[in-house]
Amino acid sequence: MIMKKTGCLLAILYVFASCNLKPSKEKESSGGSLQYDSPEFSEKFNSYISVTNYYTMSDKGSSWDETLKKFYEQLGTPSKKDVKKEDVYFGNFMWGIDQSVKVAMANAEKSPDLGDADKNLITFSKEIISASSILQQLESYYKGKSYLDDKYAKAEKLYDEFNTKQNKVDSLYVVLRKSMAGIKEKRDNYFVELNKKEGRLVRYHMLLSMRYAKATYAQVGDDKLGPDFKANYDKLTLSVDELNKLSTDDAALQKSNITLKSTFGNYLDNLTSIKGNLRLLMDNTDAAKREELLKKLDNDFASMIDDYNRI
Repeated sequence: MIMKKTGCLLAILYVFASCNLKPSKEKESSGGSLQYDSPEFSEKFNSYISVTNYYTMSDKGSSWDETLKKFYEQLGTPSKKDVKKEDVYFGNFMWGIDQSVKVAMANAEKSPDLGDADKNLITFSKEIISASSILQQLESYYKGKSYLDDKYAKAEKLYDEFNTKQNKVDSLYVVLRKSMAGIKEKRDNYFVELNKKEGRLVRYHMLLSMRYAKATYAQVGDDKLGPDFKANYDKLTLSVDELNKLSTDDAALQKSNITLKSTFGNYLDNLTSIKGNLRLLMDNTDAAKREELLKKLDNDFASMIDDYNRI
């Protein structure tokens, strides 16, 4: 199964903050560089991000991660497998397959050429689609009560096939993320500098805040904080403070095209909560309390990104 510090936080941060994974090669467009603000690039790369969202958290209400939890909760982990059930249901995973994975797979054949990211997206997509087919077979098997005829023999076989397939899918997901990392970091840097240059300071500090939040969180270890936690937290604090000042500046909001002020307010509330919970981690060594804070961060990030997407 997917290993995470807590819930969907790492996936969320990957989408909106610069990533520390080693960049892979992506081809340049005929103009010499990728046009990060072009409709073609945005449509294609955002569809790739939808796939990574679907895999590790949720996209359009469908989640492969939640499906995995349901699978192992109902049929047991490999070391404690228990397929002798009367019925199973793994959630609406096919919605994400149809609306995210297959859409991105089609986009991989389109321009601009994203090099390794295109190839890895296609490879990953084929395998997760294959894995979803096994889940469908399992659901149909239990629904049709076929276990009465074969004494769960097919359930045993399909379980093992899915577990093997999922391990492969998980490794391909890591490869896909690495191949997207360099493109994403360049794109993020482009928009940070563009917003700063054109005076869209609200957007500028929104992007900076999410970047510093990611950098701060990356310093959270199992039982202690990394050496750069405080420095990144201080940068996050400064950027959040600037956003709070700008939130009352109608001219600045208009310049950054912030029209949904209530949604922006919710975004800022969640960001402030994130900053506060990260601050509490500095002084807390209790394992249970740390886990509680990490879960709060998980929820706040999910809400903040949802608001960001609507602003």
